[in-house]
Amino acid sequence: MKLITFTHPGSGSAPRAGILQGPLVIDPFAALYASYGGGMDAARRASAEAPRDMVALLAAGALTSGALQRALEVAEQSAQAGDHLAGPDGEAAVLPGAEVRLLAPVPRPPRIRDYLTYEAHATGAGKQLPPAFDEMPICYKCNVDTVLGPEDEIVWPAYSDQLDYELEVGFFVSRPGRNLSVAEAASAIAGVTIFNDVSARDIQIREMSLGIGPSKGKDFCSPMGPCIVTMDEIDEWNIELTARVNGETWSKGTTASRKYSFAEVLAWASYCEDIQPGEFLAVGTVGGGCGFELERWIRPGDVVELSSPQIGTLRNVVGHPEQVPPDAGIPSYRGAPRASAKTR
Repeated sequence: MKLITFTHPGSGSAPRAGILQGPLVIDPFAALYASYGGGMDAARRASAEAPRDMVALLAAGALTSGALQRALEVAEQSAQAGDHLAGPDGEAAVLPGAEVRLLAPVPRPPRIRDYLTYEAHATGAGKQLPPAFDEMPICYKCNVDTVLGPEDEIVWPAYSDQLDYELEVGFFVSRPGRNLSVAEAASAIAGVTIFNDVSARDIQIREMSLGIGPSKGKDFCSPMGPCIVTMDEIDEWNIELTARVNGETWSKGTTASRKYSFAEVLAWASYCEDIQPGEFLAVGTVGGGCGFELERWIRPGDVVELSSPQIGTLRNVVGHPEQVPPDAGIPSYRGAPRASAKTR
């Protein structure tokens, strides 16, 4: 199943959780509401079983309760009967995908972590992996307020002259937990999406020379999407990935060569720490999956497309550097030296 968050043409642009079914989008709340006969009781029941918000939908257990499958069945039956299903505001429960705007699958995850699990990316970026890599997956925590979806403009901060894409996938958490075993963690994964860990390479390398971070190098832009593919429909070790810039292929890879499985990453994240539905855990950049490794750099106006035949395409246009007041920031920062993997 492919889950999306979208804006509905008949709902005043309020984001809705939905199901992508071929060329159609199913609004599960509206479908269940109509199947229950409409009215206040139907709205309460549909809200409990298939909330409109993606985090709430995951927290409600909709992936395991059968609610989403029932919504699909209702939509199929209504199509065969020629009926029109509508939600409480008259919004269609089934509509052409071309008529909706896709947002990030979870527009504001409770938390985002990005792990290093590919040795090839580390070595390609000029790093020597420490013994810790054999013991545990290591991450940094991203800024949840900077999540973007398909077709949103990639933000270019004024403090950087070297912007980069990163070709990644990650997964969402489906239920709360703490101190999960690897086996338990496997059942707490909702599904997978594409993640572009946009990086300001010059300031990232500069600030991490202090042994901490990244912060400014990563905290400004986190595109993801276009959908969540549930785990019953995808092999986490065989996801094909391609990065294209202005239609030219820059990077290709698969998820086959990771050090840690999704379940291992989640089990480690939950060790003495609570996890919550809707959290996003990326598993890092595939080997050769960024411009830094290739000595190639994106520019304003470029079209960056990260694609997978199993998931879809995350397409974003690179914006121009932000215009800031002349006294913004601090005088001691005058720009970072250009970064290069060859000199690390």
